[in-house]
Amino acid sequence: MIQGFDQTIGGKVMRFCASLGEGPTPHRVIISEADSAKTLVILDASGLIGAIKAEIEEPEKLLENAIRKVQEEGLVERALDTGQIQEASL
Repeated sequence: MIQGFDQTIGGKVMRFCASLGEGPTPHRVIISEADSAKTLVILDASGLIGAIKAEIEEPEKLLENAIRKVQEEGLVERALDTGQIQEASL
């Protein structure tokens, strides 16, 4: 499942995608640039509570929460500024 979103960075509106990580269960969300699919942020469901939450939460809601988190914490901007993939918990 993939969900696109826009974010204004440096006065420019940019398009990004949030997708569920591959595997048998949705334990991570990957944020990437929409036009290049370059990975910018990886959000992992760490610990028992995070893993349970990822298992029972609807995929759409999981992606929405991940998008909100990266926007509130400025993780996309940090990834673009540093050139390093940012990692955080869901």
